[in-house]
Amino acid sequence: MVNNQKVSAVIVTYNRLNLLKSAIESVLKQKSKTLKHLIIINGASTDGTGEYLDSIDDKRIIIEHLPKNIGGAGGFNRGIRLFFEQTQDDFVWVMDDDALPEENALSELMEMFKNNVQAGWGASKVIWTDGNWSKMNVPAALQDGSSGILNNNTEWVKLRNATFVSTIFKREVVQAIGLPQKEYFVWGDDIEYTDRAARVAEGIFVRSSIVVHASQTNASPGAIFNENNQNRLPRYLYEYRNRILTSRRRKSAVRLTKTLAHTGIDFVKTLFWPKVKYRNEKLKIIIKGTMNGAKFNPKIEYLRK
Repeated sequence: MVNNQKVSAVIVTYNRLNLLKSAIESVLKQKSKTLKHLIIINGASTDGTGEYLDSIDDKRIIIEHLPKNIGGAGGFNRGIRLFFEQTQDDFVWVMDDDALPEENALSELMEMFKNNVQAGWGASKVIWTDGNWSKMNVPAALQDGSSGILNNNTEWVKLRNATFVSTIFKREVVQAIGLPQKEYFVWGDDIEYTDRAARVAEGIFVRSSIVVHASQTNASPGAIFNENNQNRLPRYLYEYRNRILTSRRRKSAVRLTKTLAHTGIDFVKTLFWPKVKYRNEKLKIIIKGTMNGAKFNPKIEYLRK
């Protein structure tokens, strides 16, 4: 029975102490009795996160302080490994340090597994702080992609992929597909990983499982032409590189063509859109990231029982 099973939550954090405190509180106050562990991966934060985490006295919490920041992808890779190697829990529930699950978020996910015995993973509905959809976290339905989620009121919808803001996996799925690709560093590791999960097990979107994504803005994913923070631009190298590898692994010429077309649209918008800041730098990033994606192919790490 799902009610007798155990869940480890994983939070990856880097220099967002105030948000992390809220995320920890939101996870630990879940109504579901299935939550047994909270694994927190601290990516070498310098804002007092380490000291705060070391001050927590809660036997459910497992903390790892990394010697350097290895990005969200590296953090989730490490967190899921700790779930697998240091607990006997049946599910791993992953999220960022700015994800605030409502009190029944986990209960609704577990209810889905209870009623869908073929499901191997699931994802919550992610909203922004104003109650609207979090644009960067809308999952893709197996049929009709994101529109199959947005234009549908069905409680449970079969998934193609989802982001790492409240996504949950059965232990046997992790065993089958290995760990998230730490080499992605940031952006796209969640889509690649849930793509892998969807190839071996049914994934289900759970509309009644609600999580608030307290990101600074409700931005669309990968919208480089709208980016106004020059310090964030290097991240887009990973975005364009990683999306190519993810598409290549789908082994579909049609999907790869769509990915390249998406990148082409970004390039054209960046080139011609009025008032684009750092235009030349952005164009170079799109080209370089896409070229890097053609040869990027790190190995997947698999776990032993």
